[in-house]
Amino acid sequence: MSHNSRVRDPVHNFITLREIEVKLLSTRLLQRLRGVRQLAMANLVYPGALHTRFDHTLGVCHIAGMMAERLDLTDDQTELVRLAALLHDLGHGPFSHVSEYALEIYADRDVLPEDQKKEKIHEVITAHLIQSDPELGRYISEDRRTEIVNLLATGHGPPILRSIVSGPLDADKQDYLLRDSRFCGVQYGVFDLHQLHRSFVKVGSADEYELMIDLDGIHALEQFVLAKYYLTTNVYRHRVRLVSDQMIVRAILLGIESDNIEDLRRIYTFDGSPEFFDRFVALNDTRFLYQFDSIEKPDTKCGDLLTRLQFRQLHKRIFSARIQEFTNPEVKQALQDVSKPDSRSLRTDIERAVCEIVRQKIGGTIDPDYVIVHGFDIKSVRTSSRNDEASIMIDRRPEPIPFEQDSTLFESIDEGFTDGYIEIYAPVLWNTPTDRARHLRELAQPLRDSIEQTVAATLEQGGQ
Repeated sequence: MSHNSRVRDPVHNFITLREIEVKLLSTRLLQRLRGVRQLAMANLVYPGALHTRFDHTLGVCHIAGMMAERLDLTDDQTELVRLAALLHDLGHGPFSHVSEYALEIYADRDVLPEDQKKEKIHEVITAHLIQSDPELGRYISEDRRTEIVNLLATGHGPPILRSIVSGPLDADKQDYLLRDSRFCGVQYGVFDLHQLHRSFVKVGSADEYELMIDLDGIHALEQFVLAKYYLTTNVYRHRVRLVSDQMIVRAILLGIESDNIEDLRRIYTFDGSPEFFDRFVALNDTRFLYQFDSIEKPDTKCGDLLTRLQFRQLHKRIFSARIQEFTNPEVKQALQDVSKPDSRSLRTDIERAVCEIVRQKIGGTIDPDYVIVHGFDIKSVRTSSRNDEASIMIDRRPEPIPFEQDSTLFESIDEGFTDGYIEIYAPVLWNTPTDRARHLRELAQPLRDSIEQTVAATLEQGGQ
């Protein structure tokens, strides 16, 4: 006889967990997620943002169960999507998504089978842990674990199940919007969860069922999509959040390439070995900070940056501009890609040029390794309504129609609009707000000119 347990949750009130889920939560892999914050160091600007991947995992499992019940899935299907939801974040490293950049740079993809060579490394890690961890194996059969891994992988499993686990309306998005809003103390990501679920319909037959929205649910869906857009623009793209994330990334890269910290290199150099996975799952945010900060790693740039973060001695944003403001089309394209791993040499060139401009305009010397060029974009709310180019479909007869075409609000929005930004962060200090405003004005045009000239020169050299 199975026994359910209830957990008090600040977002969903009570979450009911099945017996197998309670056992899984006691495993080392799931407990580790208590130490991995959902939003990295966003608490530096939103003090309440201390929630973790563990909290989020519980919420995703709960919502997956709600969706399964609404869509009248079988008991076996319900168990599958709940387990997939519970295990979907196992591969996150310290500071969640912040670790992904370093993992992608240093991974040895030659060790991966052909069907995984294009997968994100943290997803490869998740799949391996689900299939290979002996603790998980005590509670979930090998066949069931294979089903979970396939469902979490792109393009596998029945469409209705994929929609719950990975799609434009998946349980993951629903939980993180509500949870991040609650703990950041904002309302941007709030939507009517229950009304959205009441609008879900299952269309098709047998294994080809698809998740769609009924005609009466368009307004609830509009609220959900707008919540995602506003939380992205106001929280995930907040200046302090961007700065702190990029400081962590730079600390990792400098620790490996400048400080030659071998322990750090081994953590982020994916090679598929058992030793790699052992090292990876041994770390959470706190252990990472105290293993590599300036106390444990004195006289290292990595340690210096991590210690600055712990005491909120953050870089300042000294430049921000829309990429469309630049005139040269080739420069624009290069700046759109400036944060990709393939553009590291271009970023380095810009960062060294920035140091000279700062020295000329406000004095002092800055280590070029500490200057950070970062590019990002904000997609139109219409584009962001989709996930991996898949539209949310409205159950309109005789043929379903994409949500963005059926919504009066969204139909008028320019599909192709994307606002790209280029920003520069540096360890400068302002004595007063007046000094800050004056220095930013003095730096604006010289930095813009320097970026355009540096990119143009780099592109020219690359073409010779």
